[in-house]
Amino acid sequence: MADHITEEEQIEALKRWWDENGKQVVLAIVLTVGGYFGWEAYSDHVEDQAAAASLVYQQMLDSVDEATPGNSLDADKQAEINQLADSLKQDYSNSQYAFYGALIKAKLAVEAADLSAAAAELQWAMDNADEAVSENIARLRLARVEAAAGNLDAALQLVQGVDAGPLKSAFDEAKGDFYLQQGNSAAAYSAYEAAMMATEAGNASSSQLLQLKLRQVQPVVVNAPEAVQAEEPSDEQDDAS
Repeated sequence: MADHITEEEQIEALKRWWDENGKQVVLAIVLTVGGYFGWEAYSDHVEDQAAAASLVYQQMLDSVDEATPGNSLDADKQAEINQLADSLKQDYSNSQYAFYGALIKAKLAVEAADLSAAAAELQWAMDNADEAVSENIARLRLARVEAAAGNLDAALQLVQGVDAGPLKSAFDEAKGDFYLQQGNSAAAYSAYEAAMMATEAGNASSSQLLQLKLRQVQPVVVNAPEAVQAEEPSDEQDDAS
């Protein structure tokens, strides 16, 4: 009898526990299973989006490659590339392909001397970059475009106070170029020196170019004592006179 009562008590306890916690258990199971399949669906969607964006980007590259060396693309081909870039930005804005599409569109705009359009594309690329290096690539190119348009203050503002990481030398060199355009040779020299110090060892071409720029703005050093001595007459000359 005691065993029977104990079994009934256990059943009643289980019923009470189920009434109190059963719904939460079922909900947890549903969420776990649903979350798994939901994540699988999301992953599949991301992969499909990346594959579609890749195809559009490859179309862009194929169109760019159709230009013969030394010649620019014709107007129809440029319009096609711009349309593909806009498609990437609109439909796949979170992909790296959209970022590179904007860079290509900006490059074509620069070649067409449309600096305003190039700046707009580079600003979009900078705002939508998914990592610091990509953002800094777009930032540096935008600064160059602003400088080419004569907006030197805006160009300097873009490259100052930035943690450029592996692009530090390029950023410092750009600062030097902008200062030189402003006629500030002393600031240009300091910037070029910083760029030289940040240049990776073995990068001979960059080092040589920076050395040329440094010599261009190197301050003239006057040996003051020798200059004074050359101007003042010696004691022997005074005696002779």
